[in-house]
Amino acid sequence: MISKRILPGEYLDASEMQETLDVFYRDGFSIVPGVLTKDEVAVIREVTDRCFNDPVLVGTSYTSGTGDGFVLRNTIELDSVFVDMLIREPILSLAEAILGTDCKFCGQNVIRNGPGQAIASWHVDDCVEFPLPEDVPRHDPRVRMPIQWLTIQVALSDIDTEDDGPTQFVPGSHYSGRPPNCQENPIFEGKGPISALCKAGDIYLQNNQCWHRGAPVISNGMRYVFQSQYAAQWAFRRFSEYNHVPVPPTVLNRASDQLRGVLGV
Repeated sequence: MISKRILPGEYLDASEMQETLDVFYRDGFSIVPGVLTKDEVAVIREVTDRCFNDPVLVGTSYTSGTGDGFVLRNTIELDSVFVDMLIREPILSLAEAILGTDCKFCGQNVIRNGPGQAIASWHVDDCVEFPLPEDVPRHDPRVRMPIQWLTIQVALSDIDTEDDGPTQFVPGSHYSGRPPNCQENPIFEGKGPISALCKAGDIYLQNNQCWHRGAPVISNGMRYVFQSQYAAQWAFRRFSEYNHVPVPPTVLNRASDQLRGVLGV
């Protein structure tokens, strides 16, 4: 992990960038400390709280759909402070270094969870993209696993003890080619869960194929994590543009529930 503090908007130098990427490719996650200032953190938290408390948004797709509604979704539509973070450095240059300089935004949320609220089950995001048969134990470590999209997380509160509900990862498990092998204590090649302990303003890169979860919050505090997702340009074009192919009303009018589900309606 890089030890020095990053100045606002500063790029990582070549050695810091390489160190961050090496850890990310090897372990499936990597922490960069001190990226956002205290003022930036305070502003994003204030806007987040305002959105969660906005009666116009409560109960809508922006705040519902996850248990007690502790995920603020599609934040790019809600305030320019979220939009600005998409190109904040060194966040964007890290995404570009992994996905290419033509990478594209593909999602943004804020998680604000307290005691009893967490996405606590071990998982990979969406699905296992490169599955292996049971008799093949793992992907070859000499291969850099392809990355179609990733999440860059920004801590907006101190998450520096186990009680604060840190994101936990099983290092190297993006090479497993399978979902987590246990919900109590998943292990990949002798390595168990590691907590991404961090301070407000730190960021961490997350490979969506690395086994991970949000550990339960058992302190009295509130955990804030801001998430931006970026996709490789080819993946964005394939899965974004084709998701918006227009469906004629005549087709929808006679569509069965099954067909409407397939069409994404």
